[in-house]
Formats: sequence, structure tokens, C-alpha cells
Amino acid sequence: MKAFDYDTLNHLRMSNEVIKKLTTIYQLRGETSSYAIDYHEELEKLVAVAKIQSTDASNRIEGIYTSDSRLKKIMTDKVHPHDRSEQEIAGYRDVLALIHENSQYMPINTNTVLAMHKMLFKYTGDNWGGKFKDINNQIIAQYADGHQEIRITPPEAFITPELIEQLCQRYNLAFEKADISPLLLSAAFVFDFVSIHPFRDGNGRMSRLLMLLTLYRSGFEVGKYISLEKIIEDSKGSYYEALAASSQGWKENQNDYLPFIDYYLGIIVSAYRELIDRIGIFHNRRPLSAEQMIIKTLQQQLKPLARAELVELIPRYSETTIQRCLRKLKREGTIKAVGSGRYVKYVIKN
Repeated sequence: MKAFDYDTLNHLRMSNEVIKKLTTIYQLRGETSSYAIDYHEELEKLVAVAKIQSTDASNRIEGIYTSDSRLKKIMTDKVHPHDRSEQEIAGYRDVLALIHENSQYMPINTNTVLAMHKMLFKYTGDNWGGKFKDINNQIIAQYADGHQEIRITPPEAFITPELIEQLCQRYNLAFEKADISPLLLSAAFVFDFVSIHPFRDGNGRMSRLLMLLTLYRSGFEVGKYISLEKIIEDSKGSYYEALAASSQGWKENQNDYLPFIDYYLGIIVSAYRELIDRIGIFHNRRPLSAEQMIIKTLQQQLKPLARAELVELIPRYSETTIQRCLRKLKREGTIKAVGSGRYVKYVIKN
């Protein structure tokens, strides 16, 4: 019988890197603790951007997507979803909003998990939304080069309800005891949830929503302003590698949580640093022009960005202004286009 050792996390041996990341997260949380008061207006803009990015990224990881224009309309509830993908996107939007607005009323228990899953699939018409799986399944890792691998065969369907109940109980007991950092407990909880794979579909998305919820309830709200899901999507290969490394010996209660915890904490560090960078862009001593902000953003992101991504990352300026400045910077040879048509992205020209 699978058990959850949340007193020691299977006698977890903390690495120097994990200790460093924990220390950094607590420091960054302290550094940003006054933002809600000092930068209220700016944070509201970041919340709106993060909601879109989180909904888009978490679904794209599972191969679910729609056009940018449709996505924005779905996020503002201006259109009805017209296909299966948009129905699932709308469901994620609703669960995400619920967590943002009511996390303090959402205990970590079976009822919350089932209610979230039911809401996730409420537009699809599936009769298994909000119900644990009734057939056995497998956890498939999908890699960037297109190949798939079976990561683990989860426990059988009949034992799933009991495992989720035990998982929540063990998490809550350890959280109340506070002998282990809530960040480590959050990571272990999310990892074990994915490993149980309790539903027919939506397990990955549910794990990312539970990541946000457990972090909220632990006092780490960076996921409200910066999309954790997008950071995970951008590092999807490392995500699957960490899952695979921590899966070895899971059914025998001998798995090492450290690889996944290390990855998980890295996501949170990245989110806090991005939050600080974004607030810094808002409040540069001498306000940057749209062209300067485009260059600064491309330098910080270290990857090609589409026009829509730049518009989201630079909410101070309109889409028309961003588009005009991109043309100018390209003409001057400061940036170059990668790709063409609707898939064109921009990068600093060496």
C-alpha cells in the first residue's frame, strides 16, 4: 500500500542548491511584500496578463489551444467556447479565477479536488468531471522532439479515492506541524498528486492549479502576478526530467523527492525575479520609451517573442505603438524577425 511520509519526505537529504533556493524565495518574498500597497495599479495589470498566460500555457502543455484573439475573448467571457479545446480552456479560466478570489476558503481535501475537477470540465458535457477515474491509466511524458515515454503506471482506479484522502490528510498534518517548509510540502503534494493520476483526464492541469492553491495557502502569492504555468511550459523538458527522476521507487515509498523539489523551487524563484523585473520596468527612474522597453524585454527574456507576447509584457503601451516600434527597430537593424506570417517573432540582432 502506498504511503505518504510527510514527516521526513522519505528522509529527504537537502542539497546546497535546494537550501539556496529556499533562502532566496523567502528573501524575495520579503523584498516584494510591500508591492500590494506600493504598486496596486501595476499589479492589477500583471494579474490580467498572468491569467491569460496561465490559462494558455497550462492547456498548451496538454496540446490544447486556440487562437490568441479567441483566447482573449474567452478570458473576458465575451464568447461561448465553440469546440472541445475552448471548452476546456474556459473551464481552466474559471478554476483559476476561483483560486485567485477564494483560496482562503478552499481547504486541501478531497471535496476541493473533486469540485475543482468538475469545474474544469463543466463546459465539455463529460459525465466524469468531478469523479475519480474508473479505468486504469498511464502517465505519458511528451518531449520537445515529439517522442513519448511512459513515466509511471499509476495505482489502480479502485484505490484512487483512498490515496487522495490519505495524501490530503498527510499534507494537512505536516502543514500544521510546520516542521518542514510549506514550499517543500507543496512540491511533494503536487508530485504525489500527479503520480496518483486520479482522473481520466486533466491531471496535469489539476496539478498546476493545486500548485497555485497550496502556494497561496502557504503565503506565497507570486503566482497571482506571474504565470507559473508559463514558466513550466518554457522549461517543459526539465519538468518531465524532474518528474521521471523523482518517480523511481515511488510505489515502494522509496522515491527521492529532491529532483522535483529542486525544479519546483526554481520555478518559484524565477517567478519572483520576473515580478521584480516587471515592477522595475514600470518604475524606472526615467520612464523608458516603447522602443527601449521592447529592447529591454527581449534582452531579459533571452528568446524570440511574438508581438502579442510583447504587448502582454509591456502593458504601458498599446498594441499599435508596439507594432509601430517593432517595424522601426527592425528597419534600423536593432532587432530581427524569426519566422514569418502569424508565427513571426522578434529577437535582438547581434
